[in-house]
Amino acid sequence: MKRRSIYVFLATTLAILVPSPGRFIYGIVLVLELNLLMLVGTASVSLIKKIKMEEMMTVCVIMFLLATTILFRQIFIIFQPEIILTLGFIIFLIPVSLFMMGYIFSDSEKKLPERLRRNMIHSLTYSVFALLYFLLRDLIGFGTFTFFGKNHQIFEKVIIDSDKLGVGSILASIPGSLILSAILLYVYIFVRNKIDIYHKAEVSL
Repeated sequence: MKRRSIYVFLATTLAILVPSPGRFIYGIVLVLELNLLMLVGTASVSLIKKIKMEEMMTVCVIMFLLATTILFRQIFIIFQPEIILTLGFIIFLIPVSLFMMGYIFSDSEKKLPERLRRNMIHSLTYSVFALLYFLLRDLIGFGTFTFFGKNHQIFEKVIIDSDKLGVGSILASIPGSLILSAILLYVYIFVRNKIDIYHKAEVSL
């Protein structure tokens, strides 16, 4: 795995995942936003190049991302106001995160389909990491499973009684979230390195 990717994953986790409420439902919303913004951001770079406004590339792309974020927030606040109000400013961290800036501006000379495929793979890969992170915090840290409920409410299923959580409850705290993110990042790097070794072995055959 490239060192740059590790830094991007780590910075994004510390800036967005760790400060977020440790419930699975919040992770779903943030992951949906992340993938939507990656799609819009990647497409907007190609659009700006096509209309020959490269000198204003950064400003225009950020405006596209912030406008999409505001629209995303307004749509969600109609159906799930509690989620959006709880997440607060974290919603606006994603469009200006190192993750978004690091990928949507890279390889801008390549064709849109190729860039979309590459960037969405990065986005979806991080989404799996993020969802697993939120799911473990929800299940082990709080002993619950949360999802979208009826009548603008959050559905919550108690899996483990609060008095039986024991050491697992530490995952509900900021120090616990840091420990969990470090463990998951190590597992992710280990798996990616194994996959890279496997692909290199296949090429050499």
